Amino acid sequence: MYPQLIVYVLAACVVLLGTGSAIADDEHRNHNASLKGTYRIFTTLNNVGSTAILKSLGVITYDGKGHAQMSDSGTIIDSNSGAAISFEETGKFTYKVNRDGSFTQEGTFTSHPIGEPGGYVITGVKWVGQIGGRGSILMISGTIPPEPQIFTSEGRVPSVRFGVMTGTAVRMDKE
Repeated sequence: MYPQLIVYVLAACVVLLGTGSAIADDEHRNHNASLKGTYRIFTTLNNVGSTAILKSLGVITYDGKGHAQMSDSGTIIDSNSGAAISFEETGKFTYKVNRDGSFTQEGTFTSHPIGEPGGYVITGVKWVGQIGGRGSILMISGTIPPEPQIFTSEGRVPSVRFGVMTGTAVRMDKE
């Protein structure tokens, strides 16, 4: 009876050792391929220290290799005055997907107000997200800009620009 028990225990150990090495290999695997395709993205940004709310709708494309490009348009609305400014922007990101489907992406936005001079570039943007629904939906959040910035306009009180962004992206294609 004991020799047969020893054989079963040894067999179980061999199976468990093999599973452990497979899990260790998976820890070092590149999971970026799990985030690939084009997504429709909707974001809302609430500015701290301001009554302005930014809403945008756009498209973000992940290449499955750690790079993404985004283009969107939106409106910044001052809830006190009702004033609105429309804008268009583009973004370029690098991203890293973790084993659990969470991901981080970092990059730069270039934005242009519609019908007004100027524009701006925000660098160092960092978002965190979670892949859900077998890759068909992304939940994203972050701060824009990455650190609070103080803006002063002639004849106006200085204001802080720092926003908390939340977004949802839904896959548009299936590759």
